[in-house]
Amino acid sequence: MVQRAMGTKLTIGANNIASITSITPPEMQSDSIDVTTLSSPGGYKESIPGFKDAGEVSVVGFFDPSDTLGQMALYNAFNNGTNDSYAIIFPPALGASWNFTGGVTGFKTTGVEVEGAIGFEATIKVSGAPSLVTTPSTGLSALGLSGAGGTLSPAFSNNNYSYTFSGVTATSTTITATAASHALKLYIDGVYSQDLVSGSPSAVIPLTINIGKKLTILANENGKTQKVYEVVVVKTA
Repeated sequence: MVQRAMGTKLTIGANNIASITSITPPEMQSDSIDVTTLSSPGGYKESIPGFKDAGEVSVVGFFDPSDTLGQMALYNAFNNGTNDSYAIIFPPALGASWNFTGGVTGFKTTGVEVEGAIGFEATIKVSGAPSLVTTPSTGLSALGLSGAGGTLSPAFSNNNYSYTFSGVTATSTTITATAASHALKLYIDGVYSQDLVSGSPSAVIPLTINIGKKLTILANENGKTQKVYEVVVVKTA
């Protein structure tokens, strides 16, 4: 099935990198080892495959320094010299993703001109073997939050991945995600919080008035493309 690229995401850890316009996925190549001998037939060289190299992932977008968990995480990964977990998650209708570990080898801002938006570019060197997953996870079958006055919007749907839970007056909330045969991980404002048990409430999540919390659930079904659900919780009183 032919699919438009719109909706493709690049993640570092559990966090989307904002304002991306272009992603170049891993380009897998193999070295060649010459095994030609004096008895090689027909006067042709012979070879066997050598080490494999997944190359680099490049990303281009509009510079957004407020994207502390995405673009600035790339910048910090470059400065700190760390290898991190990444995923290129294609639109849900395609049900495919690249998952890989890599280190940032380049980061720059671009396009400082009288007319035009300021951009950024980054390169990530893939370390080891990337994984191309082509079977979509079935994802969540239910999602609910506790908290007086709170309303989940829009109503939960398996193929909708972004929600708000607003109007909460309680000082805390819990989130309950249901997905059979999935490993469920909860991140709060981009930081790992806990593993979730399908159909059971999370640990209590404190809330502060007028300060939103972003709850991210990573739904992993063995051997299938991860699905990511996000809920922004806002306590208004």
